[in-house]
Amino acid sequence: MILRFHWITLLMIYLVIIAGSIVRITESGMGCPDWPKCFDQYIPPTDISQLPENYQLYYSSKREKKIKKFTSFLTNIGLEEKAILIQADKSLLYEQPFNVWNTWLEYINRLIGALAGIFIFIGFLFALFTKHHKRLRIFLCLGLILLTLFQAWWGSMVVATNIVPWVLTVHMVIAALMILWQIIIISVWSDSTVVIPRKLKTIAFIGLVFFLFQIILGTQVRQIVDHWLDYNSRNKLIFQDFNIFLSHRTLALPIVVYSIIIGCYAFVRKINLIEIYLFAICVLAEALVGKVLANFNLPALLQPIHLLLAMISFGCLARIVFNYQIAKT
Repeated sequence: MILRFHWITLLMIYLVIIAGSIVRITESGMGCPDWPKCFDQYIPPTDISQLPENYQLYYSSKREKKIKKFTSFLTNIGLEEKAILIQADKSLLYEQPFNVWNTWLEYINRLIGALAGIFIFIGFLFALFTKHHKRLRIFLCLGLILLTLFQAWWGSMVVATNIVPWVLTVHMVIAALMILWQIIIISVWSDSTVVIPRKLKTIAFIGLVFFLFQIILGTQVRQIVDHWLDYNSRNKLIFQDFNIFLSHRTLALPIVVYSIIIGCYAFVRKINLIEIYLFAICVLAEALVGKVLANFNLPALLQPIHLLLAMISFGCLARIVFNYQIAKT
């Protein structure tokens, strides 16, 4: 039962990522100007009449204070140049007009995140009362709680900085690490005795690293395109004009080849792991969706699907690396 609960927790983390993607494509990320409340309320307003007349100035001043704290944090960890750039960008203080749809989409996104956090905390409580691998399980579950809290705080900085691109990229990387961490928790709870060749585990680990890098590139492509669309028409969008897109597309080809090779390797060696075949299917589907996105100016419906396929592929590789034991030779 507990193992099933941890699988549900993993699904909740995926749901948070998809909800965040929907918020992103609908440009609802700043629907709530503060965090963790929304317009200083636990239940956000449904009409602008429920807000004071000077609400934009009020939340802009609050954002300025948060930015100062955030830039101080960046300076303390050695990212002084990033801190200076954020402090100098006065456009970050702009407070967008109230939009009820944006507000409630962001609010629902936060509710899903809070629910996932509750699942993660309950997982920690399970670890406290376990007997087998107790210290390891407590360490992993506590580590995920700390990572979740850091992600929540970093998410508040995403809001405070009016969605600065590199801050959002870090937010996505932390989400991928949360998936990875939860998969490790599932692996420890499952105590799998299935063995796989050392070569397969090594290949999967290399693929895991490259896939995370590809996710980062994809996030940066989206950020640059979003910035370009702020000043240009969507029908004039040409992805080939962006070097970061060319890098993302170039790396996609070897990843597709990699997925075919690892799938064929498993088939020839008769390694019946569903993660391998699911990974290959997701990568091929993701490549197709990516092609449509690039050729048809980023259809909104396909954007969360593209991200979901990427995260499922990443999770499959993580399962291969952390869930199965190496066969003795």
